[in-house]
Amino acid sequence: MKRPYMKAAAILGAAAFLFTSGFARAEDHAAGTAGYLKSATYYSDDWVVNFWNSESRHMDQELARIAQDGFNSIILVVPWREFQPGMSPCTYNQYAWDKLDRVMDAAAAQGLSVMLRVGYTWDYCGAGNVMERYQGLMQEGTERSAWLEYVGRLYQAASSHENFCGGFLTWEDFWNFTDSSASLGNGVKGRSMAKACGYVDYARENYELEELEEMYGHKLSGYDDLYFPARDSQARSVFYGFYDQFLNELLADSQTVFPGLSMEVRLDVDPVEHKDGSQEGFMHSSTFPSGSAAYTSAMYGIPMGFMNEHERVTAAEALEKVPVFLNRLHVYSGGKPVYLDQFLFTDNTVGYEYNAQLRDDEKSLYLEGVAPILKNSTMGYGIWTYRDYGDNKLFNAQFALGMDGWRFSGGSCIVEDENGKSAMIPSGGNIYQNLGGRMTGNTGKDTYVKLRTGAAEKCRLTIRMGSQSRTVDVKEERKVELKFSNCRPSDFTISVSGGKGAYVDDVQVYTFVTQGELYNMDGSEGKCIEALRLMNQKL
Repeated sequence: MKRPYMKAAAILGAAAFLFTSGFARAEDHAAGTAGYLKSATYYSDDWVVNFWNSESRHMDQELARIAQDGFNSIILVVPWREFQPGMSPCTYNQYAWDKLDRVMDAAAAQGLSVMLRVGYTWDYCGAGNVMERYQGLMQEGTERSAWLEYVGRLYQAASSHENFCGGFLTWEDFWNFTDSSASLGNGVKGRSMAKACGYVDYARENYELEELEEMYGHKLSGYDDLYFPARDSQARSVFYGFYDQFLNELLADSQTVFPGLSMEVRLDVDPVEHKDGSQEGFMHSSTFPSGSAAYTSAMYGIPMGFMNEHERVTAAEALEKVPVFLNRLHVYSGGKPVYLDQFLFTDNTVGYEYNAQLRDDEKSLYLEGVAPILKNSTMGYGIWTYRDYGDNKLFNAQFALGMDGWRFSGGSCIVEDENGKSAMIPSGGNIYQNLGGRMTGNTGKDTYVKLRTGAAEKCRLTIRMGSQSRTVDVKEERKVELKFSNCRPSDFTISVSGGKGAYVDDVQVYTFVTQGELYNMDGSEGKCIEALRLMNQKL
């Protein structure tokens, strides 16, 4: 007789919590009992790759602005390796975990709940190729057990806060192997990898050997002859089916330690080449239900549904496409509510200029027109680029971790005051960081440097990027902005001559700025922020 009583008590307790705190879980938003979820991805004054090793001194003001713009939640991107640098045994980065508590508390103070993107691929924490971790997840072993420990610990840490809302994986963070696998070939390595990862077993369970021979285009002596198909092979459809199954299994395992965890699924299709030159689009609909989650998550952008041949489209043309994809997701997910964790109305990603884009004069009209569609067809949405950001190549760019990632010479040291930590460089001293292997982000031909500096007496700062250098005079506090033309990020040095030295802080070395047209990199308002505020009001 106690079990029903306890269940009822738990329900009443949850209801009381919602009433007193004002916060709700994603499941409540999915059920329609907690209002519409409006989210902004939060990374403070740097970008997602550096957020967890930065100070974020203006966090309270930044989160207050997000709330004032009509959002009721933020999305935090949580990179696996930065939170769990070691896997055997599992080790943890305490600064990142402490910052998670800090940002969740600060968000709660502004009435903002928190969604977590679990397992972001990119970070600068640790040596080696982080992709190997994600590839290792395809087999039972060190990576899979470490992953589940990380996911479980993340859930425990986040759910201790009243404003924890939920979390999701995303196919993007696990998709790199789909490209690398295609180049492994038909040798011993390719065949053994296909067997170890479960691809051979998947093909055996789902295809006759004759079917596989037809798709591969050659004879197979048996299933053990299988390898990962090339990009232009018709057998790519077999691989995509296998990989979708892997994602579903990983999600199911993760849900055992992170209840309610969802997954951002892929709404567009992957082209599969046929021998006759025709193409079919492989739809990843088997992932759409998102396991046991109460909702499914997705990315949606303007290019979906267009030919993507440099079209510049009107708001009306773009709005026609939205219900088509949302209805498709609704059908194949079993009718689950939808959270658009990445709602992209503009995009300047290098290499994708051919994609369809809204005309500049149509963006406000699109945001006005999409509001009723989102309200009727989704439980919430999220903005990725709330504030424009550079692809900063520096680790520990605000010296939150002291000297970590840097080489300090000539008496250079870390100093700390009420504003946080900075690097103090005496005359004749320098600080150095090697950036050669950090091509994360959209790399352009030029490199830009921004920093904050100051000195008690006039001195000279020399900033060197590879073989190029620039000098600036410093006295009192100032901001420095430099451009190194036709220069790739490599060895980066800041040195000081004259006076008593200078401090430097908030250093950025970047090659590209991702633009969301809401807030500029310096925090000033962009041309679409007012339209987005009006959209949030309607939602």
